[in-house]
Amino acid sequence: MTTAPLLRRSWSIYASLRCKVPSTRRSHLVSSSRWMSADRQENIMTVFDRKAKRIQKDRTTILPDYEVYDYMKEEVGYRTFDRMCDIKREFKLAIDLGCGRGYVSRHILADMVENLYMCDSSEMLLEQAQVSPEVPTTKMVVDEESLPFKHNSADIVFSSLSLHWVNDLPGCFKQVHRTLKNDGVFLGCMYGGDTVFELRVALQLAEIEREGGFSPHISPFTSAHDLGNLLNRAGFTMLTLDTDEFTIKYPSMFELMFDLKGMGENNCSWSRRPSLHRDTMQAAAAIYKDMYGDEEGVPATFQVLNFIGWKPDPSQPQPVERGSQDFSFKDLDRLNELTKDIEKLKGDAKVTEDNKDDKKS
Repeated sequence: MTTAPLLRRSWSIYASLRCKVPSTRRSHLVSSSRWMSADRQENIMTVFDRKAKRIQKDRTTILPDYEVYDYMKEEVGYRTFDRMCDIKREFKLAIDLGCGRGYVSRHILADMVENLYMCDSSEMLLEQAQVSPEVPTTKMVVDEESLPFKHNSADIVFSSLSLHWVNDLPGCFKQVHRTLKNDGVFLGCMYGGDTVFELRVALQLAEIEREGGFSPHISPFTSAHDLGNLLNRAGFTMLTLDTDEFTIKYPSMFELMFDLKGMGENNCSWSRRPSLHRDTMQAAAAIYKDMYGDEEGVPATFQVLNFIGWKPDPSQPQPVERGSQDFSFKDLDRLNELTKDIEKLKGDAKVTEDNKDDKKS
């Protein structure tokens, strides 16, 4: 029993080294998205116990080796910072929403941001957050569902792996939109619907087999389609969305569940069960290994949805008016002919101009 923490610590470090992005990885075995249709009247779904999530975050801060569980957040946080570097401008005021231990903010440079606000719902987690050595930073305890900032005050709001625990995503996005100045940018990422689908399937099958039914043990996540709709409805334009999928190998299902707890990513939905029967857990581990495992262990998929949206401004590029094009799409098969005709017209026009110049001389 005394060696278990050391084994878990060493495994967490090993998991961080095994983190990789495969070329393709999709699963539709279980529908796990929070469904929000843009065609229906908006309803706030109280899915998560926000107080329980804050307590879960607080508990990670008292772990003696909490850093070893941050391998996913460290990797994704740096990638979010890298995406910020692609925006070639200096932001006067930036807000890190759900900053955690500063996975993004610690990398920010002085030529990118003048003033930075780091916000999180957990005060204990915020105290452990690392700040940028170059940028003046203010830490604030803020609930993502209730932003205290003035309207039109920020140039950029970014968030890394925090918003998937928000109940009122439409309301959160609208508040971010109001907080941003015109031509401000909202950039971030959140876990998508395929995250740890292997664990979800194994637990459901084991509960059906042993208990005759199942209850949710993995929190629901938003799909890429719904995320795009919500950002668009909140007023953001020029949207860009893409997906990263990380596959990490674990010795068994139990190491995965232990690391999820160390990350503060354990379930906090209101419908969660307080515990699992021992025989159900053993059955789930066996099913997990049988369905997905190999000689190296069992895989766990983490799907990350990345997004960028802009608050509208007249200075932004606008779409051309309908019908203003020179050629029709139906003429694409005649593209070579059209190119030759254009070159011929240019040549005729040049000859005409030369003749006019000769007559004048």
